[in-house]
Amino acid sequence: MKKRDFRTAFGKPDADFVSCVQNTLHRLREEERPMKRKLSLSAAIAVAACLIVATAALAAASHWGLFDFLNQGGDSGALPEAAEIVATDPPQEGGAGKLASFRLREAVYDGEYVYMVVDATPADGLLLLGPGLLPPDAMRNLTKEDYDAMTIGEYAGENDLQMAIVGISTAAAAEGAEDAITSFDWRLEADGTLVFMLSGEAPQGMGDAFETTLLCSVTPLVPAAKGDGITMQYFEEDGEEPVSKYIGYDVDEAHIQRSELAFALTAAGPAEAQAYDLGAAYPGCGVRVERVTFEPSPMALYYEIRFTITDEAAYAATEDGVQFEFLDANGERLPDGATMSGQTAAQADGSLVQSGSLSAQSDPSQIAALRAFNCWTKERYESHELTLEP
Repeated sequence: MKKRDFRTAFGKPDADFVSCVQNTLHRLREEERPMKRKLSLSAAIAVAACLIVATAALAAASHWGLFDFLNQGGDSGALPEAAEIVATDPPQEGGAGKLASFRLREAVYDGEYVYMVVDATPADGLLLLGPGLLPPDAMRNLTKEDYDAMTIGEYAGENDLQMAIVGISTAAAAEGAEDAITSFDWRLEADGTLVFMLSGEAPQGMGDAFETTLLCSVTPLVPAAKGDGITMQYFEEDGEEPVSKYIGYDVDEAHIQRSELAFALTAAGPAEAQAYDLGAAYPGCGVRVERVTFEPSPMALYYEIRFTITDEAAYAATEDGVQFEFLDANGERLPDGATMSGQTAAQADGSLVQSGSLSAQSDPSQIAALRAFNCWTKERYESHELTLEP
């Protein structure tokens, strides 16, 4: 009997928990080596003369762009001039295939982070699923619309569509190098195109040009005999052990499509980095912040916080949960920027560096304090005032 366990489904964690898990995984990988959703559209046609214009506007809005993804959970905090550095349909090679064709729709590389919108256009009769999705999942996990109550499998059956799972990764990551993709999102458009938003910190040494090859796969699903094929595991409410469920489908290995999409982006928008030496102690969690570095961009104000462990016992008690947040003059946490979450990486000298972003700004003068907290327990530790000159 052939069984495939494709994933384990858990309840949706909060942002701090996700960030903490990402940080821990990133640091574990460093010893070997170091996903937002929702848009609504309403259109009212007052007179028949506006019909053509309104129809054109609706068609344009159905094609998601970079800022549609970044702003779906609220304002991403990018500056207005960020729109000027977006590359639309940049030069690219490859991506074609019999099951689906892939294209880089929009992208920004600002010298620090890369943001990419990639669309996958399916062949007739095919329904593309985002990575990790399976037929028993709700259709709203694919469209991101709350009203989609039926399952993906039910939708495919009603519309006589074959399902196929899409995967995207970088060639560099496949070879064990640093991966530029740390954030992943998607949305199914009305015409069946599956659009992905990929973003992450550019690997060191990229300089003024970001070059990469995306490895794109399309894995068709076919009906399977009872008890065979893919299993999914999930936890029932208040359950302590995972429940296994056969879903009635298997992978059509003979028809998996693999294609490559290569492109290069030119850096635009970064400003000179501004570094501040602090030497601020946080005895509650056993660390000291040595330096904070900011790099402004129209997309976001990127930061790095370098800290060292000063009390092994106090730090161990946090279970690697130490993170930092920036506060304004009223003691309120400043919102995350376009990258939405950060990561912490161990350095060769034994120090740790937390990187992330805040809303874009030309200088960091509105930042009043830096506070440590535990991303697992939400416990807040000490905060230190910051005096940052423009």
